[in-house]
Amino acid sequence: MPLVKRNIEPRHLCRGALPDGVTSELECVTNSTLAAIIKQLGSLSRHAEDIFGELFNEANSFYLRMSSLQERVDQLAVKVTQLDSTVEEGEDQSFN
Repeated sequence: MPLVKRNIEPRHLCRGALPDGVTSELECVTNSTLAAIIKQLGSLSRHAEDIFGELFNEANSFYLRMSSLQERVDQLAVKVTQLDSTVEEGEDQSFN
């Protein structure tokens, strides 16, 4: 069973009971539904902000890791160009 990370409220927009003494039922239902929709959009907006914040943090972390790897590759490229290709494989004693 998946765990719910974010929950948008209200879930049910038009399930409220009408107050007693309402003369215009359609207007009352329309207004309460509109208020619930606005509240739901606000909740959705907060969740979207959280999602984009998490996405930004992940992208930034990925960028930092890739920058570190690029630096290591550049350092290895410099070391490879500095190697003497005339020395045979078993003769180099600098690795001991």
